[in-house]
Amino acid sequence: MEADSVAVRVWRARLEYAEPARTLDRRWLWHTLAIALCVGALVRIPALWLGEEWYYPRMAPSLVILALAAYFWLRGGDRAGLMAGLALTVIVATYALLLPYSEGERGQLVYGDSVTMALLHLPVLFWAYLGFVFAGSAWREADARVRYLRYNGELLILGSLVGLGGLVFSFLTVGLFELVADNPEELYFENVGVFGAVAVPVAATYLYDVVFKRRTGIASVLARVFSPLFLIMTSTYVVVALVGGQNPFIDRDFLIVFNGLLLVVLGMTVLSIAERGREVEVGWADYVNVALLVVTLVIDLIALSAILFRLTAYGLTPNRVVVLGANLVVMTHLAWTCRAYFGLLRGKRESGDVRRAVTGYLPVYAGWAAVVAFLLPLVFRFS
Repeated sequence: MEADSVAVRVWRARLEYAEPARTLDRRWLWHTLAIALCVGALVRIPALWLGEEWYYPRMAPSLVILALAAYFWLRGGDRAGLMAGLALTVIVATYALLLPYSEGERGQLVYGDSVTMALLHLPVLFWAYLGFVFAGSAWREADARVRYLRYNGELLILGSLVGLGGLVFSFLTVGLFELVADNPEELYFENVGVFGAVAVPVAATYLYDVVFKRRTGIASVLARVFSPLFLIMTSTYVVVALVGGQNPFIDRDFLIVFNGLLLVVLGMTVLSIAERGREVEVGWADYVNVALLVVTLVIDLIALSAILFRLTAYGLTPNRVVVLGANLVVMTHLAWTCRAYFGLLRGKRESGDVRRAVTGYLPVYAGWAAVVAFLLPLVFRFS
C-alpha cells in the first residue's frame, strides 16, 4: 500500500486524533499554573506593606473569583467580557480600597457594620461576572445558567478534595521543617499557605474543565443522597429548637443560626434542582426537592418575622436591614420556584419552567449585593 494513499491518510488521522487534545491539556495546565501564581501574588504581595487585616477583607475574595473568570475568559471569552471585567475590577477595587475604618484600643482595625456588610457582598458581584463569562453569549439562557450552578457545585466538591490534599501536604512539610528550624509554621502558612489557598479554586476549576470535561457526576449523586438527609435534619432541628424553647425573636444567636441554615438549605435545594435532567420523569427526588423548598420557605418566614420584630423593637441597623432584605429576596425566589415545581408535579408545567424559575432570579441576588455594597454604607454614613 502506498504511503500517500487515502486509506493510509485516513488511518493516520484516526490514530493521531487524540494528540491535539493532549497538547491542549498541557497548554492549559501551564495557563492554570500562571493564573494561580498571579492571583497568589496579587493577594499576598500587597498585603506585606498594606497589612493583612486591611488588605485581605477588601481584595482577597474578589481576586480569587476574578482569577476563575480569567480562566474561562481565556478559554473562549470575547472582548466585551474582558472590558466588562476590567471596568468592574476598577470600580470595585477603587471603592473597596477607599472604604473607611477606625483603630481599636489595641490598634486593630475596626469596620462599621455597613462597611462590613459591603465587604461581604462585593464578591457576589464578581460571582455574577464569573457566571457571565462562564456562560458566554448564552448567559441569558436558562440552560447556560443551570450549567453555571452545576459548576459551582462541582467546584465546591473538587475544591474540598484539593484543599484537603493541600492541608495534608502542608502539615507534612511543616512537620519536616520543624526538625531543622524553629517555628516554621508561621512563615509557611503566611506565605506558601496563602498561595496554596487561593490556588485551590483555580486547580479545582482545571480539574472540572479539562480533566473531567465539565461533568464529574459527583454533584448529582451527592445531591440525591444528601437532599433527603437535609430534609430530615432541617425539619427535626426546627421542631426540636422551637419546642425546646429557642426563640429567634429574642435570641440573636439563634436567629443568626436560623439564617445560616436557611442559606445552606437554599443552596442544597438549588443544586438538587440544577442536577435534575430536563427529560427526567417526575420521581421521588422531585417530591424531596419540593419538601425541601417548603421547609426552607417555613424557615425563611420564621426568620423574616423575627427580624421584623427586632426592627420594630430595637430600631434600624445595617445588619438588620441586610438580613431583612436578604430574607425578602430569598422568600420571593423560593415562592416562585415552589409554584413552578408544584405545577411540574401536577403535570401542568414542564421541567424547563422549574429551571427558569431557579435561574431567572439569579440577577436579583447580584442586584441586591450591589445595593448593600454601594448604597447601604452611604445611607448609614459608613457606620
